[in-house]
Amino acid sequence: MARMYIMFLEAAIASLVLLPLIWALDKTRFHNPRRSALYFLFAVYLSGVYTVVGLPDIRYIRFDLRINLVPFAYMFSDYMNSLLNVLLFVPLGVFLPVLWRRFQKLLWTLLFGLMFSLLIEVLQIFTYRATDINDLMTNTVGALAGWCVGRIIVCFQPVVPAQENTREVFLIGGVTFGVMFLLQPFLSPLVWAIVS
Repeated sequence: MARMYIMFLEAAIASLVLLPLIWALDKTRFHNPRRSALYFLFAVYLSGVYTVVGLPDIRYIRFDLRINLVPFAYMFSDYMNSLLNVLLFVPLGVFLPVLWRRFQKLLWTLLFGLMFSLLIEVLQIFTYRATDINDLMTNTVGALAGWCVGRIIVCFQPVVPAQENTREVFLIGGVTFGVMFLLQPFLSPLVWAIVS
């Protein structure tokens, strides 16, 4: 429960910076306030993922090569962690097909989920976290489960017309990473001092 509280508070802190950035991108690039609102929610979700998985930031980068390449090792004995990894990636699988047409094909969403998870695992080499092949598997399963939900939304109640330009997913991801890597380490302690 404490991890959820931390994730939500850190995402709320990040949203203070992400909101004006996404608004500026809407005015200069997207020109669709409804889509930009969903991009903002996607960015807030990504900031929560960033917090939960423990990626490096500008103040803390440490090389720590702890890698598990044995599939299913400790996966079932630590089933709660595996379940949380699946649940963490379900929203990714929902957002992708809802927002971008290319990701309405299962293969593209699975590939993106796998690559996003791989990026996280590689970046965790520069933190206190271990890099684990089981996380790749469970995260990809979560993206698959989310894709099923996202496809239902697209078929029955499309929120916005799916965008053809998939470069925007990388733009939103890059902006979120920049906020979390460069600014969050300085904003977060200020807010935690207030709420503690």
